[in-house]
Amino acid sequence: MNKKEVIFKICKEINKETAKKVATIQLKKQKLNLTDSKLGGIPYLPVDGEFPVDSDGRQLTLLAQINCEDLQGMNDFPHKGLLQFFILMDNCYAYDDDNTEQNKFRVIYYDEIDKNVKEEFLVEKYKPYLEEEYLLPFEGEFKINFEISEEGMSFEDCKFDGYFVKKYNELFPQNEIKSFYELDDEEDVFDILDELSEEVSGQGNKVGGYPYFTQSDPREFEDCNAYDTLLLQIDTTDDDDEGVHIMWGDSGVCNFFINSDRLKNLDFSDVLYNWDCC
Repeated sequence: MNKKEVIFKICKEINKETAKKVATIQLKKQKLNLTDSKLGGIPYLPVDGEFPVDSDGRQLTLLAQINCEDLQGMNDFPHKGLLQFFILMDNCYAYDDDNTEQNKFRVIYYDEIDKNVKEEFLVEKYKPYLEEEYLLPFEGEFKINFEISEEGMSFEDCKFDGYFVKKYNELFPQNEIKSFYELDDEEDVFDILDELSEEVSGQGNKVGGYPYFTQSDPREFEDCNAYDTLLLQIDTTDDDDEGVHIMWGDSGVCNFFINSDRLKNLDFSDVLYNWDCC
């Protein structure tokens, strides 16, 4: 087999062996209710609650809200209540040196929903900080619809290299490699990966599944297993038909990660937040 055939074979094996549930997101402009799954808009809040602020008292912006009834079929994810993702709209989109400290970002879970809360009441309380108008990654609000399927590990995932190296060395024990990147010589392996984009890219808006990055997986500098589950990914999106235009910096992507055991226990106190761009 030539190099291209080897990479195709191994990537397809990894894709099959690591497949797990993913809820891909379709965004649509339509009339929204307070407790809908949505990108942007007015977030739900209990009557006696307060919207999250950072240590300087600046109110965070709702990035996304998920009505967990829409996640039926997603293993380990809650199937009732609301899961909300907030970030500070500063010039770094809430990115900080400590990307697990929930100061400039917040993940909030409500296991029960008070049906008596009125949106008119919340409009008066929801006054998120915005450093500059142009910083918003998107404008308006969009209904989130989910489609449940499966996907295999993306090339950008911090565990991919280990999987690939193990399989390659089993095929070629006399020519072992220590990293996938050792194959990048006369033929650009990234051109080959582009041909496998559906299997290995990880791109798109989703809950669960595997991540995409324009730079590198931040979990390489943590413990990959400590944040082994993709809670939410919002990618740069350009959909003229639905009027959806999302831009993180220069064609970037935003991710939230959690440990699978914490997710099962509905403990969202320890989450890793990341966004990067080209």
